[in-house]
Amino acid sequence: MNSGSLAGLGLVTLVAAASFAETANAADVTKEPSSQGDVKSDVPILTYTYQATGASAGSVGVQAYGLGAGASGGVGINGPKQSIVGGGVTVWGSPVDRLTLIGDAARDATGNFAPSAAAVVRLFGRADDGFSMGAIGKYKIDGFGVGPENEVESEMEGGLLFSYAKYRWHFDLNTITGFGTGQDGEVDTEGRLRIGRDVGRLVRIGIDGEARYRLAGAAPLVGNRKGDFTGGPQVMIGTGHFFGALTAGPTTMNVFDGVGWAAVATIGGSTL
Repeated sequence: MNSGSLAGLGLVTLVAAASFAETANAADVTKEPSSQGDVKSDVPILTYTYQATGASAGSVGVQAYGLGAGASGGVGINGPKQSIVGGGVTVWGSPVDRLTLIGDAARDATGNFAPSAAAVVRLFGRADDGFSMGAIGKYKIDGFGVGPENEVESEMEGGLLFSYAKYRWHFDLNTITGFGTGQDGEVDTEGRLRIGRDVGRLVRIGIDGEARYRLAGAAPLVGNRKGDFTGGPQVMIGTGHFFGALTAGPTTMNVFDGVGWAAVATIGGSTL
């Protein structure tokens, strides 16, 4: 089965899961979310970590971001550079309750064009009101002509998402496993964590980051590592339909030697 068929099968499976979850949790919809209408709680992914709740039913959103990474030992995957600047656009929409579709097009911090498409399904719980659990299926391209034979490097990912939102605290935890579609048989697992605290009506502060580990495959990660990480402090400002954020901190992801730095600035909006 080719990667396109796998992507289609994964999307169909997630849509079916969303329909099942909607039926199984019909009693849930009698209570409104505690932060309904807060744009800061309606962004399915801001920097690294996904929300299990996704976006509001019937809403659409878009964000543009700029990113940079650097290290004294060099950063990149096609050869070490002192620093790399990239950026991209993420769009999302929720056609039905519990299902959020996400598309992203970016020149990432490795210097490669890296588009992706994902579907997030909220399986249990309420949006922004206590504990919730979701699932994600994602197809991404890490770069064109970067494989051992200058082929497209792509990956299928799937995992579980957990979120908790109460008393102005917001916790998001992801566990995601990715399978390379090339001949190398690469398998990576990721843990992503975001913790935020609302400070007044407009501002949320916290941390956001991810750690990755190579489970299988002949080639190690950049820097001859089995695992790496990126993340740091995060501040988010949101009012009405618009928001902005800055996340910055240390990184070893795609760093050839030692520890580098990475920063992501985001601005966007949602129809809620």
